Amino acid sequence: MMLKKSFQATLAMTVGVLFAPLYAQEADTPAAEPAEEGALPSAAPVEKPFTALFKCSRVDGIVRVLKPGASEPVDAEEGRYYPMGTIISTVSEAGVDSSGEFAFGQLSTMKLVGTAEVLTCPIEIGEPTRTVELRAGRVLFNLPRTLKDGMFFVRAPFFGCSNLAGESQFDYQRLADGDEAVVRCVTGTMTLEDNRHGHYRIPRMAAANQVRIRCSGDNLHATLRGESGDCKVELSQGLVKEKNIETGEEKEEKKTLVFSLSPRCAVKIFRRNAPVTGNLIVSIMTLDASGKIMNHCAFAEGRSNVNSGELVIAPAAAADAEKAKAKAAAEETEEVEVVEAVPAKKKENANADGGNEEEKKPEKEEKNDDAKDDDI
Repeated sequence: MMLKKSFQATLAMTVGVLFAPLYAQEADTPAAEPAEEGALPSAAPVEKPFTALFKCSRVDGIVRVLKPGASEPVDAEEGRYYPMGTIISTVSEAGVDSSGEFAFGQLSTMKLVGTAEVLTCPIEIGEPTRTVELRAGRVLFNLPRTLKDGMFFVRAPFFGCSNLAGESQFDYQRLADGDEAVVRCVTGTMTLEDNRHGHYRIPRMAAANQVRIRCSGDNLHATLRGESGDCKVELSQGLVKEKNIETGEEKEEKKTLVFSLSPRCAVKIFRRNAPVTGNLIVSIMTLDASGKIMNHCAFAEGRSNVNSGELVIAPAAAADAEKAKAKAAAEETEEVEVVEAVPAKKKENANADGGNEEEKKPEKEEKNDDAKDDDI
């Protein structure tokens, strides 16, 4: 028993001697100094761009919310959270604009100005994306510039915007004969496209780009006009058959025209349903700032054999055709002048010959008179 206790004491002393230098080294090591004020953390925590509920940040004037399942709208309250699927509206009275600001996350806000209305589209539990439907008035969005593509969407009955990042402004109104919207990218970027038929798409609207969109109530006519900046719009030109030179195989592919939508330039789209097949017949024209047609194409959706191709002659070819026409007209004029000159010359010669004969007649008469005198 005494031997066992002596062994345990010896073991404890040995362990203490072995680890004593390590404890001493830790004690001598100075404590870590606190980070300087303003210094960036080495690894910042990743935050979600949106919260499950959105918050009413500020109310100015009349701002009402209609929550899902409710029958009557109520006044919005600052600091209160609301679920997605809520309808938000602002009303201006006596010439004073109302406004309401809402936060989808720490750095993602939406502001309604004047008389406006939006629907925050419902989402499934855990859904990371957010969608807002425009219904009336002016709506402004301020989103992180680093927001990933496909996270935030703005839609209307005839167009949609995706990949929003930065600041943007939308003015939407319903008219007697259709809808009209003005889309402005203040900072950052966004994508604008036709969400019904896919006939036009602007892959990237940058800072200061502004486009006006007009659509008829039956969605058979649409117009895009550039108002600020210069952005590229991709226009559908239907299906065409492309032949592989090596294999000889023909394949149907979608044809696209890229047009520069500068200020005062426009794109006009006309649609109608074919009476027999029911296919949508589409005619798309592009116009420059002066109103001159630059491109024109007509096609039937889903049919490569019904496609007109480009109907507008290229400027160079048109100039050559005008030169050839002018040259032919000049040559024709020269031929007419020559034909008219020949009869005139012949007539002059004939008059000259006739004049000589008349002059010779008196000479003959004078000779005859002289002969008579001699006879007498």
